[in-house]
Amino acid sequence: MLPTTFRAVASRYVFPDGAIVKRPESAIIAGCGYVGRRVAATWEAHGMRVFAITRSESKAKEFSDAGFTPLSLDLAHATPMPQLPDVDVVLWSVGFERTNGTSRQAIWIDGLQRLLDALPPRTEPRRILYTSSTSVYGEGCGQDVDENTVPNPVSEGGIACLAAEQLLQDFATRNCVCVSILRLAGIYGPNRLLRRIADLQSNAPITSPPDEWLNLIHVEDAVTAIDCISKLESPPSLINIVASESVTRRQYYATLAALANAPPPTFEAPLARPASQHLRRGGNRRVVSVVRESLHIAYKYDSIIDGLSTAIRRDCGDTA
Repeated sequence: MLPTTFRAVASRYVFPDGAIVKRPESAIIAGCGYVGRRVAATWEAHGMRVFAITRSESKAKEFSDAGFTPLSLDLAHATPMPQLPDVDVVLWSVGFERTNGTSRQAIWIDGLQRLLDALPPRTEPRRILYTSSTSVYGEGCGQDVDENTVPNPVSEGGIACLAAEQLLQDFATRNCVCVSILRLAGIYGPNRLLRRIADLQSNAPITSPPDEWLNLIHVEDAVTAIDCISKLESPPSLINIVASESVTRRQYYATLAALANAPPPTFEAPLARPASQHLRRGGNRRVVSVVRESLHIAYKYDSIIDGLSTAIRRDCGDTA
């Protein structure tokens, strides 16, 4: 099994058994979307060669124009896979699109397995970063949960994320790889607020419980965490990527309304819903990280006020 503790020497890593490997110089990103695209740009700016997986010809051109090397693959279908480039880092940041008819099992589990099978063997350790979700913790009653909490997912997404985590952990024990599971809270940032602001401005009632916890992370902080962990001497096997200042839904929407000059939010009891729909909610628990402090990862937007105000300014065209 790969040792998880090693030290850095110049531009190389030295493992306890004396093995020497280079610092990350290349990466494959599966899921080059809202988060992954920003990570790709960060790594490319740092001089890494970035391979971006896509099944879209137009996306492939976009990636090429941005300086990434596109890999035209459809991980959701069991078609023959070419052997992938021998890279130092693999980032899995694949989202789920309900509209394309592909199940979570097909992409998040089967697709991940196909990706792992297509990676070339190597003598130097490879890092795999998997962006999971805090939904693996399941429902709650307002309590705190951290990396030591036993997962108990109840939603379809949470169950699939935990299955993918276990797949990767099994893979790590059989191969020379270092796996880091990054459980991301709800991601917000530029281009993800306009619909919420429009609802507030029209005074549309919010039908979710106002005093439940919202666990959030600004997209820039998610990218910071991914980039930092990809380069750490001793990367964590598991970390919650979440702002330290959690807020309730009421606090979140009140802050967003004030910043957007919208009326204060109104809440109303939801109509009765089937149990299957109820289980899609995140669950009322405050997610914290006991791992982050030891890694000294500095987030810019631990405060929801700072994160929302910056995102709103950028949505309005102010990039300052």
